[in-house]
Amino acid sequence: MATFDTKKKDFDLVVVLEAFQQCRQSDDTLMLREYLTAFTELCRFFKLTGALFGFVARDLEDKIRMLNEHLTADEVHYVSVQSMIQYEVDHDLTKVIKGNLKSGSRTLLRLHRALEFILAFMSRLRTGDENEKSSVIASEIYNQTLARFNIWILRKMAGMAMYMLPSKKNLIDVMCKQDYESVMRTLGEVVTSGQPLYDITQKVYEDNDILDLP
Repeated sequence: MATFDTKKKDFDLVVVLEAFQQCRQSDDTLMLREYLTAFTELCRFFKLTGALFGFVARDLEDKIRMLNEHLTADEVHYVSVQSMIQYEVDHDLTKVIKGNLKSGSRTLLRLHRALEFILAFMSRLRTGDENEKSSVIASEIYNQTLARFNIWILRKMAGMAMYMLPSKKNLIDVMCKQDYESVMRTLGEVVTSGQPLYDITQKVYEDNDILDLP
């Protein structure tokens, strides 16, 4: 079983919540900078859940870095999820690699798929039985979501990582600087705020027929 330092509170669930809330504008535009802020914080969570989940964090950090570089280089077209995808679709850039930078649409799609797993996992943590094993929850959710996009070796690595997850209570202990009841409430708010971001992004990809970018 993985060893957890529950005194180390590098991860703050409230930061994720606030970033999700600020990401979605009144017209359903999704601001890319706030989206990446939420994922940067989520990377800290993966790092706290054990060394074997480090490969997830490293992959997410690589995608965040590339999107931040796109945003820094072009704050007009890459300011929102919608503007980025529209720009790349219009200029046939959705599959282009420039130097070390892959297309923003392709890169964001990987984060989008991870978000489906994260939201479903958090939802089950919130509503499941207190004694339910987090490893069982993660495995079930992974097989329903990310597994269908991962090659065999990644599925094996993910399986090992999930097997090493701690109990649900110990996992909750590293999720926030709040008591258990407060974390449960915040988890609900994160899922409620994050699900529309996933749904809006999913529709943008569907409308542009780019859900299967290689």
